[in-house]
Amino acid sequence: ENILRAAKMRQDFTANVSHELKTPLTAISGYSELLETGMVQGEEVKRYAGEIHHNSNRLLSLINDIIHLSEMDRTEYEVPMQQVNLSELARSCTENLKISAEQRGVSLRYVGEPAVVYGNTELLEELLWNLCDNAIRYNVENGMVKVQVEKQKDRINLIVSDTGIGIPMEHQNRIFERFYRVDKSRSKETGGTGLGLAIVKHIVARHNALLELESIEEKGTTIR
Repeated sequence: ENILRAAKMRQDFTANVSHELKTPLTAISGYSELLETGMVQGEEVKRYAGEIHHNSNRLLSLINDIIHLSEMDRTEYEVPMQQVNLSELARSCTENLKISAEQRGVSLRYVGEPAVVYGNTELLEELLWNLCDNAIRYNVENGMVKVQVEKQKDRINLIVSDTGIGIPMEHQNRIFERFYRVDKSRSKETGGTGLGLAIVKHIVARHNALLELESIEEKGTTIR
């Protein structure tokens, strides 16, 4: 049963990958053909070139995420672990994403206390980036994202909360699936690959951590 389930998941993933890669490639092919045949002039040339650039970036993001997930899927995939200053990683992530947040009219801040965990620096950086980037993308005008690191008895909590659009209850148990999108049009509009939270889930599993989600539609989301 497990083998059949794994085979079905691989089959679905392959089908989804084909579909997701086809969309930007079709756009790139179509726009470049119009430019090549001289069917567009003036300002339209700049607009079409912009579309090719946008879809090329989307394609690169998809390919990078797909490769990364495939690597983490391998049972022999080993990552070096060490003592990592989670507070500093979280602070650095918020600083690096502040401009991106401001461009979308969202305030981003870090609150926390010194905390060291045993983990992989690169993967934890990626986890933070994906969670913060999602919280910014799916927020509202004048919204807020708070990144927090706190010690609680025998555990350390990393919390990313936002005042965004939230996730309907019926979708909450599926958002960590690959390519699963609550709002497909919004995901495409904001440039999301649909793989960010699947990567987060993998990284959490690699660190033997717990992943908790709380979300209220039109109010916001907290991922711990």
